[in-house]
Amino acid sequence: MKERIRDILNSFFISVTLINVAMLILGKILAPTQVFGYEVFLYPLIYGLIGTIPTLLIRDKKELSVKQELIRNIVRMLLLIVLMLAFMFGGREITSELIVAAIGVSVSIVIIFILVNLIIWWLDLKTAKDMTEDLLKYQQKQENMM
Repeated sequence: MKERIRDILNSFFISVTLINVAMLILGKILAPTQVFGYEVFLYPLIYGLIGTIPTLLIRDKKELSVKQELIRNIVRMLLLIVLMLAFMFGGREITSELIVAAIGVSVSIVIIFILVNLIIWWLDLKTAKDMTEDLLKYQQKQENMM
């Protein structure tokens, strides 16, 4: 459970950072003259929290195959896109501007989702390498004692 909470928090903070970058890029492309107040700083945190919902809802206690993990991640990503679009654009009249913005947001979500998973994979790989090196050092130390 402790590891799961750590993983969710890692995902949250990486997501919030990448969401800030995506908001900057999309804002410069879609609405370069728009000015915001301080409340805009709250949105990446809200979007990051929404981004954790699929992770909380879709989980398995057993080890998954690569194919099963890939399918689970695709389902999580699609759920995330639906949640974010509903939160951001729900209840608004559909216009061509809204469709362009929704496509931009959807592409950003896919890119952020992939980047978050790649960063987490890289961090896990680094941790595994460090643990393996420590284990080898420990084994060598034990062999030298005998």
